[in-house]
Amino acid sequence: MPAPVTSSQPPSTPAPAPAFKPDPATQLLKDVNYVVTTAKEIRGMSDMQGALEMLKRADELTPDHPAIIAEIAQTYEQMGVATKATDSWRRIQLLGETNAGSFYQLASRRLGAGPAAMSAPLAMPGANGLEGEKNLRLGACQVARDFSVNNGERYTVRVPISRAGSQPVDGKAVNLEVFFFDRVNGAQVAQSIAPEPVETWQSAPVDWSGSGEETLDVVYHLPALSAAEIQQHGRRSYYGYMLRLYYNNKLQDVAAEPRDLLEFGSAPGSAPAGVNPLLPPMGR
Repeated sequence: MPAPVTSSQPPSTPAPAPAFKPDPATQLLKDVNYVVTTAKEIRGMSDMQGALEMLKRADELTPDHPAIIAEIAQTYEQMGVATKATDSWRRIQLLGETNAGSFYQLASRRLGAGPAAMSAPLAMPGANGLEGEKNLRLGACQVARDFSVNNGERYTVRVPISRAGSQPVDGKAVNLEVFFFDRVNGAQVAQSIAPEPVETWQSAPVDWSGSGEETLDVVYHLPALSAAEIQQHGRRSYYGYMLRLYYNNKLQDVAAEPRDLLEFGSAPGSAPAGVNPLLPPMGR
């Protein structure tokens, strides 16, 4: 019986997969020191738009880095676009002092009077003088992030509502519309896909007696999105809010943070699709 034939060649092994080589430009835009230094140099050559485009791309690749956001704010300042500069400084404040570090204090100095004053109601064109005597007004709203949340993002908007005159307030006639907005893929802004906000009055009874002010806490909570949800809605993070306060179906006051969201309130009574007015039951 003939001996079996054996091959002297070793078994072939699959060729190694080619090593992944990241795009050098993308890697550079993730280097915060490089981005900040280069942006300053480009601004020094008076190319504000070029600096801004690079910073925005870096902001998409390295979301919520205070150094990059601060450079965006300073670029807008040099361009004379005060509203967008203010919005960028506020983004840094929303990161909180722990995450923003020294940039938090820088943002506070740029914005002037601190978080409460920065969130003061912003009058909507045509809101005053059209509905007759006002019964209520919005106080200086404050926004605080809850960093203890592990599943997504949670913010609380504290909304003071004050009696405008000496007349008693009928709680059943008060209506507050709250609209939240998300930053999508680090650039665009869209109505939030977060679940319906949770709202609570700070104290009871809610009757505007005594000091003439009642405070409502409204909680925005956007859970972490799945891959399928990101595919459908984009990567999302908190951007801001817009408020409309009514009494007896008459517009009393409007507030927005940041300012550009006021455009969503330019037509009283026309709420964005899918958003319902909210006001929790008042304790008696």
